[in-house]
Amino acid sequence: MRCIDLGARRPLGQPELVYRMAIRADLGPAEEFAASNGTTRAMFPIAGGVLRGAGIEGEIISGGADWALGQPDGSYAIEARYLIRLSDGTVVAITNAGLMVPQADGAFLGRTRASFEVPADAHDWLGKAVFFGTAMAEPKDDDHVYIELWEAVI
Repeated sequence: MRCIDLGARRPLGQPELVYRMAIRADLGPAEEFAASNGTTRAMFPIAGGVLRGAGIEGEIISGGADWALGQPDGSYAIEARYLIRLSDGTVVAITNAGLMVPQADGAFLGRTRASFEVPADAHDWLGKAVFFGTAMAEPKDDDHVYIELWEAVI
């Protein structure tokens, strides 16, 4: 069933995704505790890291965090907020939210939506774009999370 089948006058089409950048977030020791409704709250401090892509580079500024809500099935609903200092000195904020799902090998794989807050300058496109992400926390590596961001072209 598509929207045109529901009365839309034209088809919406499949989104076109264009690869834009990779992020390695360096994590500090997590704090986890039992929360309400059978969930677990976890806070993963973001101590640093890097962003690299075509025409964009930056370093993650220490002080952000990923606030994760552990679900009874072992998955985590995540919302990470942190700052990145781009190579030209511009500081931008990123929010990356989604779901991380445990894998049989001990890894976590996820899908996210990222948004940037940027000053009105050469990086304005970051604030206007819609980004989907793929995320991975590798087994036996509590120190890093890897993310690739794809822009949904409109």
